[in-house]
Amino acid sequence: MNTRGSGNDDDGLSLVELIFYVVILGLITTGIAVVFFNTWKAQASVSDQVDATERGQLVSSQIEKAMRNAVAYEITDPALSSTLTSGSTLVVATAMSGSNACMAFNLAGGTAQLTTTSGARVTAAPWPTWQSGITQHKNAGGVLVPFFTQVGSDVAYSFDATSANGPTVHFEGTAYLRNPSWGTLPGGGTQTCF
Repeated sequence: MNTRGSGNDDDGLSLVELIFYVVILGLITTGIAVVFFNTWKAQASVSDQVDATERGQLVSSQIEKAMRNAVAYEITDPALSSTLTSGSTLVVATAMSGSNACMAFNLAGGTAQLTTTSGARVTAAPWPTWQSGITQHKNAGGVLVPFFTQVGSDVAYSFDATSANGPTVHFEGTAYLRNPSWGTLPGGGTQTCF
């Protein structure tokens, strides 16, 4: 009896079919890996941008709060050791008592530094790093914009909050004195912050 023609197949895959399936599986796996990698990169970028936005909002809101409570302020640049109409350091004598009677913000050097005293000169106080990734903003012409600029009795501020993987976030605004009759009087009358 001849069994050769009875339709018995060798069940299984040929070498060509096996190679074809392995190549298709490799393409599908590569596509899935690319989607996961791009999703991870986008998530890291968004997370870093959110972090930079939060740091910048914290700095700007603290500056505005200090100016609202100010009886006097002074803009300085530690490198020049003088009072200016624009610079990297804002010293605020507040109407508050206690440890926040004098507040100073230094935004130079890639960080935001904040120091507070209960009425003593802020130059003698320690300047710990408060927020990192705070840099000077360049305008459309590529010119660096001062961190702090006196505008009448108010202070305009401008800075960038940088992130490792995401875009840089720009912050600018004007911090207003609650009482415009107060202002940039050296020492703020009885204050000893400056």
